[in-house]
Amino acid sequence: MKANEKFNDLAEAVTNEIIALLETGTVAWRKPWTSFGMPQNAATHRNYEGFNAFYLNMVTISKNYTAPFFMTYKQANQLGANVRKGEKGYPIVFWKIDNVFKGIVKDEKGDDEATFRKRFVPFIWTVFNIDQIDGIEFDLTQDEKRPNDIIAECQHIVTDMPHAPKINHGGNQAYYSQISDYVQMPDFDSFINSELYYKTLFHELIHSTGHKNRLDRFSGEVNDRDEYSKEELTAELGAAFICAKTGLMASTIETSAAYIKAWLKVLKNDKSLIFSAATKAGKAANYIIGNTIEEEAETETNRAVA
Repeated sequence: MKANEKFNDLAEAVTNEIIALLETGTVAWRKPWTSFGMPQNAATHRNYEGFNAFYLNMVTISKNYTAPFFMTYKQANQLGANVRKGEKGYPIVFWKIDNVFKGIVKDEKGDDEATFRKRFVPFIWTVFNIDQIDGIEFDLTQDEKRPNDIIAECQHIVTDMPHAPKINHGGNQAYYSQISDYVQMPDFDSFINSELYYKTLFHELIHSTGHKNRLDRFSGEVNDRDEYSKEELTAELGAAFICAKTGLMASTIETSAAYIKAWLKVLKNDKSLIFSAATKAGKAANYIIGNTIEEEAETETNRAVA
């Protein structure tokens, strides 16, 4: 089976799983992240990004695994461990970037110059949770964060966001204005707790990264209902990523039936949406935090130990 066919199969399988949850009223990306933070490769200690982070967190919670730490079969063997017989692994996606010849153009001097375009080729790798692996003791020591420390870190992220929009307070609505480029938030004291305040603020700040002066994600005003639902999905996932990175275990916000219905529609019509939304969300979260993360693409060597 070709790489693109494997990717399409994975996209459909994961999307169908999410759709099944939504149809029961369960929003997969609203489940709290584990206390261990972002899913991580247990061999390289590298955090997974984008779709892989979202999916492996969902797997960790649904399977009641101890921690969101995974590795490949080969990595387990290299560490002197082994995956237990009969255990089923979980597919993740890495992308190889190929330069494809596009054509010949004239340069400034009038000489012929070859041009190329980037092509992203998906590769599917199977990983196993550490609870499925025998023969090695994994360090599950956690850096304990006090609630006040977490809130301080959240505020630090807001204060230090590059090219941040203006944040206004007042009223009873939270939203981002694309036209005027500002975030409107209810007063801090209006929220049940500080965790919900920051989770809501992160959601709106993710929206703001779509502005042309930041990640330029918007092609225009997001008025189309389907496009609005896709952008909401990106904001939901992006806020979850920031919460995971700060250790914020915010209470979930109630999701209306209308939102669930809208997400069901767009996911059923586009089985690759969860991948694109999670990728955009990861970029947006990293932009807010100030991290410069390259595309989730691997060289031949790196892919061998994904």
